[in-house]
Amino acid sequence: MNLQSAARSGPAPLQQTIGQDRFPYVDMGNGVPVVFLHGALADWRIWAEHCRLLSKRFRCISFTQRYFGETAWREDGPRFGVSTHAEDLIAFVEALGIGPVNLVAWSYAGHVALHAATQRPELFSRILAYEPGVRTLPLGPDEAALVGQDAQAAFGPIFAAVGEGRLEDAVRLLIDASGGAGHFDAEPADSRRIKLENLHTMPLLLSQEEPPAMSCEDLKRLPVPVSVAWGEKTRPLFKFPSEAVARCVAHGAHREVPGVGHLWPDEDPPGFSAFVESWLDEKP
Repeated sequence: MNLQSAARSGPAPLQQTIGQDRFPYVDMGNGVPVVFLHGALADWRIWAEHCRLLSKRFRCISFTQRYFGETAWREDGPRFGVSTHAEDLIAFVEALGIGPVNLVAWSYAGHVALHAATQRPELFSRILAYEPGVRTLPLGPDEAALVGQDAQAAFGPIFAAVGEGRLEDAVRLLIDASGGAGHFDAEPADSRRIKLENLHTMPLLLSQEEPPAMSCEDLKRLPVPVSVAWGEKTRPLFKFPSEAVARCVAHGAHREVPGVGHLWPDEDPPGFSAFVESWLDEKP
């Protein structure tokens, strides 16, 4: 087992009770708190190696969002979606008594992070959003057309696979759409295992509650500094919405990262951790 696989297999997570629910999480190191928020087909384990690397200087926390992971979530819980996950994030930070925190969010979790910050900005010191999946911001006509075409190319086959109950195929299609043809099968076994253990979330992702509308004005008014980053190699589906968030945010440094794509945090934990560390060392 390589070091990355070992980190993702342990340590055993803690459990934070919030209302009727228990959220698995890991908490490593001391110092300024940094909370990592995962996106699709993931749970606390996706950030375990990042937390290990950064815990030498920071208190690093990664928790599993509702309905992800191996937790037996109650069937009568709130509907899957950005609003629910934002409420859970707020409750989690409050329950641990660690606010304000630095927040690192990736993909789907970017909208969750930004929505939570608009509701309770005092809980967040600053946010780093890597390719945030915010779908409610306006795009230019050319951008909108490209994103629409790209979304159909990426998600058309995924919707078909989920509709036919082929969830493992849907997982492979989503990862290949994000990282390139053959990406899923080329991943380390441990990375594939995490995603396959989250395949039950595919129908939830595709039928999720409509995300709360987030306007450019909402982001401009946000008092929390937000830094947005996206990869040079990412596809239009992820790139143009990221640039739209960056255009709207009043406080924060934004950048395109050379040579990487949407799956950079998962593909290269040391490289992404170094990027996060550099961001944490910047003056807000």
